[in-house]
Amino acid sequence: MAAFGDTGEQDFDLPAQPLSRALERFSEQTGVSILVTSDLTRDKQSGAVRGRFTAMAALSGLLAGTGLRARRIGESALTLVRQDNDGGNGNAAPVPARVAPAYATALRRHFSERLCDRLGDQLGRVRVAVQLWISPRGRVEKVHVLDSEDAPRWGDTIRDGLLGSQLAPPPAGQPNPVTVLITPSDEAAPCAGRREG
Repeated sequence: MAAFGDTGEQDFDLPAQPLSRALERFSEQTGVSILVTSDLTRDKQSGAVRGRFTAMAALSGLLAGTGLRARRIGESALTLVRQDNDGGNGNAAPVPARVAPAYATALRRHFSERLCDRLGDQLGRVRVAVQLWISPRGRVEKVHVLDSEDAPRWGDTIRDGLLGSQLAPPPAGQPNPVTVLITPSDEAAPCAGRREG
């Protein structure tokens, strides 16, 4: 979690409030994206965090008493899961699965091919996390777009672009769901070369 600022402290003044709003304020202050489904935060209150803390210590304070904990899904992004989530509870939030490096490369390529057609150069401006359930034969059987600022605008397009698509079969034992974080690109037109080719 050091990538999220555990090495440095900053001042926080976050009162107890609806958890969704507390997470927004936390993200605005720290630059850490928290992508979470609204059913996990609905009707939950954050703890108050006032004082000087690392980002992760502050987040732990916000989540105190909610039954949720943070899980890393990217270099600057987290999701939330239930604390009792051990993979055996059917009511627990799905745990993002780790992806073998070679398969991660195949997933990135597949995302580019499918989403450049639908989003064009907007793909380079979107930040959204997507959970995929991939069959042993490589078919995307279910797509869930996690809540984020860009999800309302692009979620349906991304879901439609990926659902039912076919990619290489995953490695044996690859768990589901696989969580993929789409982030803004530094490239001016990330799909330009693909459209021309």
